[in-house]
Amino acid sequence: MKNVKPENLTDRAATSSNVILIAGLITILTTLLIPLPTFLLDLLLACSISLAIAVLVVTLSSKEALELSTFPSLLLFVTLFRLSLNVASTRLVLLDGNAGKIIQTFGNFVAGGSVVVGMVIFLILVIIQFVVITKGAERISEVSARFTLDAMPGKQMAIDADLNAGHITETQAKERRTKIVKESEFYGAMDGASKFIRGDAKAGIIITAVNLIGGIAMGLSKGMAVADAVKAYSILSIGDGLVSQIPSMIISVSSGFLVTKISSKNSVGQDLGKQFFHSAEPWTIASVIIGAMAFVPGMPAVPFILLAAGAMVAGKTITKTQKVAAEKEVSAAKPQTGDKQPVEELLDVDRISVQVGMRLINLIDPRKKGAIFERIGALRRRFAQELGIVMPLIRLRDNITLDPNSYQIKLFDHVAASGRIEPGMYLAMESGLTTTKIKGVQTTEPVYGLPALWINEEDKINAELNSYTVIDAESVFITHLSETLKRHADELLTRDDVQLLVDRLRKTQPSLVGDVVGELVPVGLLQRVLKNLLRSSLPIKQLTVILEALAEHAHKTKNAAVLTEVVRKSLSRIITEQFKDSASGKVCAIAVSPVFEHQLCGYIKQDADDITLAIPSETAMDLCSQVASAWKAAMEKGLEKPVMLCDSRLRAALANLLSRSIPSLSVVAYDEITLGTEIESLQTISCGNSVEVNQKYLQKV
Repeated sequence: MKNVKPENLTDRAATSSNVILIAGLITILTTLLIPLPTFLLDLLLACSISLAIAVLVVTLSSKEALELSTFPSLLLFVTLFRLSLNVASTRLVLLDGNAGKIIQTFGNFVAGGSVVVGMVIFLILVIIQFVVITKGAERISEVSARFTLDAMPGKQMAIDADLNAGHITETQAKERRTKIVKESEFYGAMDGASKFIRGDAKAGIIITAVNLIGGIAMGLSKGMAVADAVKAYSILSIGDGLVSQIPSMIISVSSGFLVTKISSKNSVGQDLGKQFFHSAEPWTIASVIIGAMAFVPGMPAVPFILLAAGAMVAGKTITKTQKVAAEKEVSAAKPQTGDKQPVEELLDVDRISVQVGMRLINLIDPRKKGAIFERIGALRRRFAQELGIVMPLIRLRDNITLDPNSYQIKLFDHVAASGRIEPGMYLAMESGLTTTKIKGVQTTEPVYGLPALWINEEDKINAELNSYTVIDAESVFITHLSETLKRHADELLTRDDVQLLVDRLRKTQPSLVGDVVGELVPVGLLQRVLKNLLRSSLPIKQLTVILEALAEHAHKTKNAAVLTEVVRKSLSRIITEQFKDSASGKVCAIAVSPVFEHQLCGYIKQDADDITLAIPSETAMDLCSQVASAWKAAMEKGLEKPVMLCDSRLRAALANLLSRSIPSLSVVAYDEITLGTEIESLQTISCGNSVEVNQKYLQKV
């Protein structure tokens, strides 16, 4: 089979990167050990300068620091390469008194042929690099590494919140978590790599001093006069120092730009241009101040007048550009006349609608970047993936009668949930690890009713560092909408939706659909079964398995409740996986004692389409109270998904009884748990007022 060639230069570079790296290391070792001819040294010095310039350009073009996550390793490689060239040039200077044209040119042209000027320029470059650039970059790397590490828990929680709100997919969540880890590793590595630059600057001073002293000594040993030896070897030593320090300073500047770069969609130059020319007022003020400096006695007037005129032109240009942009926005915002809603459309009832107060209108404005529209689209896709249903379109409207910061979620024009959010602020909730309290506006999280705080954007980082879970206002709304629709998913499933699912399955399973749906299982009966599954928070994605189960038992009964229990057994794998604790891999269950279970089975009553428990009200209240206490104790222990475990004959009736008082508790039958699954018994409910609290034990089903 022929090898597939890389498609572009990037692919080819990535493919041959190992070869290039090994070749570079071999070159460094060769340069350290073997004397080089002057033409080859000139070539390698040119490569050093060119590589430094290329690194600077790539750094300025990057949009975030992680685009150059290999920069610490690159820094080590470049430093070793430059030091090896110092060794090679020193060897040539001392042995031959000639180190090539590049070093000679730097010594004569850059330093002006003067030893004093060359030494001063060299020392200035070293001071700039050592004291200013590398010190600042090192400090920024150190602080960034510490704050990145401290902010990791808060960022992880924010990713989980976005995932739960449907704003991102599981794949995107994994990518963001990986990015957080890479950021921590990158800034930690940069903190250490900055020491290479500082060490390189120190080494440059020492190497230059050694070259100068050793060169003069070599000149004297060859019979040269003191003045001639000082002049010849000083120029070469200064040239060698300059030709190594200039690339070193360029790399230091690149390091500083990289660690100070804030992640954005633009490069450093683009961000600088946008922010520098954002407003016209500073340019106008600057032009006046610069123009005034032209009248200071002794100052040259022409340069300041030209600069003042340039600043004034820049301010006028910015003002004109902003005016044109504002006119375009106004024209785009003008309402289109003549489009009136037909009266017949007023009779339609939206299955799902959201009404918001006046201060929340910007959230539902489709012209705003990151509007709720995009996140609702992601939410609909998530519902299709997880539950197997196509969520209907959501109508978004403003309502001036509502509180300005409030919203209502309506199903079939009736309020199903409501809440209040503060746009532009963040909701902070204690995570259990919080030690320091923060200030904010007291509120209640709308989904689970937990105490929370509304905080300003400037307090967000402080809250995350104190282990608060911080969520933006849009995510709070999306999470509330998502949980509300999950709770009422069964109400949203219409007969047309079921027919759509059946027609879609018919394309791939025509025989199954033809045999089952229709005379054996009417669409209405299938709809009731699917509604029962959704009411139990079970997905209906595996419609093939559901129809297979109905095909085997629908000829015996047309009772939707009985058929639902049959289908649930076929979905045992899904049920088991759904209620497994992610940490322990066990199903944590509240059980019913065998004696009490046997008594309850005697009270089962089967109606046309329902299965209930016809027990005395006192017994029902006592049972609900015991189960509620056991469920509350399980939640306080931090268990994710505790369930009620009982006999399959009792499951539907017990679920109907408990759904009113404990809607979040799922009731599961023993034979709905797959074989080999570990069950952790939390508590056993007995008859009467007694509750037997068992020790934790593991049991194989």
